[in-house]
Amino acid sequence: MNDAPPSKAFDWGALKADFTPRTVVATLLTGLVLAMVNTLLTVALVSLIFRGELADSAPLGIGLGLVSSAALGLVVAVRSSFSGSYAGVQDASAAILGLSSVSIAGALVGPTSVSTVVAMVAVTSLATGLVLLVMGHLGWGEIARFVPFPVIGGLLAGTGYLIMDGALGIVGVGSVEALASPDGLGLVWPAAALAVAFFLASRRSWRPSSYLAFLVVAIAGFHALTRIGGVSRAGALERGWLLGPFPDGGLWPGSVLPSVLEADWELIGGEAAGLTTILIVVPITLLLYISALEVETKVDVDVNRELRATGWGNIAAGLLGGPPGYMYLGDTAITAKVLGPRRGPALIAPVAVVGIVALGGTVLELLPTFVIGGLLLFVGAEFAYEWLWKSRRRMSVLDYLLMLVIVLVIASVGFLSGVVSGLVAAILLFVVRYSRTDVIKHEFTGAERRSNIDRSIGETDYLTEHGSAMHALELQGFIFFGTASQILNRFRAMLGQPDPPVSLVMDFKRITGIDSSAVAVFERVALFARDRGIRVLLTGLTEAQLGQFADLTTAYRDVISLQPDLDHGLAFCEELILADVEFVGTAQADRLRDLVGELGAHLEHRRFDKGDVLMRQGDPSPGLYLIRSGQATVLLDVDGRASTRLRTLLPGTVLGEISLYRDEPCVATVVVDEESEILHLTPDGFAALCSQDPAGAAKLHAFVARVLAGRVSHANKAIQVLLE
Repeated sequence: MNDAPPSKAFDWGALKADFTPRTVVATLLTGLVLAMVNTLLTVALVSLIFRGELADSAPLGIGLGLVSSAALGLVVAVRSSFSGSYAGVQDASAAILGLSSVSIAGALVGPTSVSTVVAMVAVTSLATGLVLLVMGHLGWGEIARFVPFPVIGGLLAGTGYLIMDGALGIVGVGSVEALASPDGLGLVWPAAALAVAFFLASRRSWRPSSYLAFLVVAIAGFHALTRIGGVSRAGALERGWLLGPFPDGGLWPGSVLPSVLEADWELIGGEAAGLTTILIVVPITLLLYISALEVETKVDVDVNRELRATGWGNIAAGLLGGPPGYMYLGDTAITAKVLGPRRGPALIAPVAVVGIVALGGTVLELLPTFVIGGLLLFVGAEFAYEWLWKSRRRMSVLDYLLMLVIVLVIASVGFLSGVVSGLVAAILLFVVRYSRTDVIKHEFTGAERRSNIDRSIGETDYLTEHGSAMHALELQGFIFFGTASQILNRFRAMLGQPDPPVSLVMDFKRITGIDSSAVAVFERVALFARDRGIRVLLTGLTEAQLGQFADLTTAYRDVISLQPDLDHGLAFCEELILADVEFVGTAQADRLRDLVGELGAHLEHRRFDKGDVLMRQGDPSPGLYLIRSGQATVLLDVDGRASTRLRTLLPGTVLGEISLYRDEPCVATVVVDEESEILHLTPDGFAALCSQDPAGAAKLHAFVARVLAGRVSHANKAIQVLLE
């Protein structure tokens, strides 16, 4: 992806390079081609908004659309992080606005309906711009990842349906019967043929100039055939075969302020729910386009800067009364492939569009209606092909069916209903799927895994034999009503065993969150535990989770105990198992006494109080310690996190052996837990022992080896449990 660095916001030196004698011709021609394609597409999309009862106001809408599209393109070209990013009016927003404009035209009559539609379009663009600006400033460039893929596909495929439906309306096909009329036959079939030709050409990756040439041939052929058929230009206009008629002079729309003042804002408010979907669709589609552009050009794009640039562009478009828009992915990617990352063509194109507006309707009246309809049919078909056909291989059957449902709801009920139904269905599908995820990451007994306390051989053997009385569950993920039932069902299964547990540890270290319904399930676990006399320990809870369980732990304080982590929880349960058993002497303690007798001259007898630090992580080795009485804990210090208990050491064990034998800094910190008697062998004493008393050194090595072997055996059992 990082083959090329991201472009600067604006580089005057690079811009000058686009207008050198060697590059100026390519820059100008590419800009003009982009302008013509943008003009045709804008005219087609604006026609979706100003159709039916509003068709007489299409010249006003086209003027607003072209001027605002030019402003949008200019702002994005200047502020974009990608040199050559070209933007304009886009299909999804135009299709949704078209639905609302039809509704408004049906409720109002006369100039008020036009003013209301213009105000609605302007306000929608301003709102879209503000949303994009906020997202860019807050760094929400990754938000599209949180929208389910089937919902995105359903929205865009549904947009394709709306565009094709609007295209059929433009060419006069309001019903199946219209296909039988001469005018219907005269428009729909050429439009369909043009759409099919463009669709097939798109599979061969035509350049914009090729599409433009094809359009020129189609337009010229239409005019030639109408002349041969004896139909004049005026006659074609009267029959609706040509775009227009347009007023004399330019298409300058003037200020939108009068429309804002005359608009029926109550009626616009009634369309707010549907228009809100534009605020969802535009950012999502833009972010998807940015990702696709990065893949196509292998250039990293500053996503949040693109959001801000497009936001300012939409605000400019809204002030001029035009519909929302964003980057033209195809034009931007193809221009970058042909010319490289150049900002010049993207700056020339808006200027050329303004020139077309200045020329007025004379140029646009040359456009056959079937060309506009064909372009829209092609755009809609592209949406349908991309999402209903190509994407089917990337989705499961359920995801694909969900996408089809969204499209059907959009087609039969409305766009907003499709969005809401899709999101609700996607959430339900996610809940069902996530409920199948195993919330229990590991399950083991005390016989399989123990705490990090160095116990005597007798205690270890006893725990191995009776450790099954303790069960532990390491939990993971998010616990809600769908996954909490797994814990309850597992606990019930434990109770049904011949030897049910006397204690249960549930570790929450890997839990990302808990909802209130899950807490209710844990209350049922506590109720069952109280009836059976089982001790329940909750470990690894965060501060927020402790607050959620506060009422439960208070009500069941005789059943539930809290421990900071899993290791402390296991140690607590081990003490419950060992509480009624007395161990007299151990082989390890006997070995330690024998060792002290051998090494007495080399050992320092010392006493330590609670809290004394025997060694600190990262410090030079202080030597080796042998615990005769008392207790110490080995802690691992991690930056930004609380210290983790690695092991608790009891009488008869050794510590500091790793750093001493390897002659390296201490790998952990050791703190005394209670008043202790400890024998200390300094590094100098260890060197003297090895050189002066080889037999004593050999006994020390054997004692350390036994201790380490026991720890390794304990670790191997724990690893085996984790791997199962």
